[in-house]
Amino acid sequence: MKSTVLKFLFFLSFFNGNAQQSKVKTIAELTLEKDAFVFFVIGDWGRQGEYNQSEVAASMKKCATKFEPSFIISTGDNFYSDGVASIYDPQWAKSFENIYVGNDVQIDWWVVLGNHDYRGNPQAEIDYSKISRRWRMPSRYFTNVHELKDGKKARFIFTDTSPFVKKYHKEPLKYTDLTKQDTARQIKWIDSVFNTSNEEWKFVIGHHPVYSSGKHGNTAELIDMLKPRMEKNNVQGYFCGHEHDLQHQQPKGSKVDYFVSGAGSETRPTSKFDFTKYAESVAGFAMVSIKENKLTLYYIDKNQKIVYQYQRSL
Repeated sequence: MKSTVLKFLFFLSFFNGNAQQSKVKTIAELTLEKDAFVFFVIGDWGRQGEYNQSEVAASMKKCATKFEPSFIISTGDNFYSDGVASIYDPQWAKSFENIYVGNDVQIDWWVVLGNHDYRGNPQAEIDYSKISRRWRMPSRYFTNVHELKDGKKARFIFTDTSPFVKKYHKEPLKYTDLTKQDTARQIKWIDSVFNTSNEEWKFVIGHHPVYSSGKHGNTAELIDMLKPRMEKNNVQGYFCGHEHDLQHQQPKGSKVDYFVSGAGSETRPTSKFDFTKYAESVAGFAMVSIKENKLTLYYIDKNQKIVYQYQRSL
């Protein structure tokens, strides 16, 4: 019996790799390495403070005060349920400016569009960058590079995934602007970025999951188009939302970690598949810390509890 239990524990350890339930329970107990490069990832949040949005924002504020992230990434569906109408839409105040308050979150928010943003005026979210002190969406897809304190560099590739999803094209009245997007042009741009990228760390951000064990499941169009490019070009992580939960997926043989951080407000039930390292229906966000050759991801819930952590190396 004892031998059987030991074998079972060994199997769990092997299956989970470096994934684990956090050794510390709250951010108050957590200490990061000195000079670590830190950023947050949150998605699917804009609900005028309701459905856990205010609670998650308060947790993120506390975390930002302690760990001083360089920036925050939003994985889309920034405003429910129909995006914003213009740069003067009341949603900007009710769902963003008046929710994410405090000096430590008055930093760059690098943002992508979600399908719900396409139901409104997506151009307004780009234009808001011109008048905001922190909202950063220079175009529908873009890239930037950040230098870490240890001298290494990290490239972030922000994509616009909604136009690739075929089902939205069947609803042209709901997604009028989406049907006008040139996906071939975006693919050409993605290839050009990869062809000139020599940074040690590479991350891709989109709204839709490549792999998911949630309500929507895998996105076939991204498995066909995006996954091979990320695998070929040594991308370490893909960050997305769309699913209203927190997930970590990694299919067998994949070098890419697929992270879902779409629990910024309302959550939905989720499940676990054979490629699932973690998936829970819990309101929260992700914090990523990088130091030298090591990346650590933490999922933090609305109560400042660390519900999951994962570590990988270059």
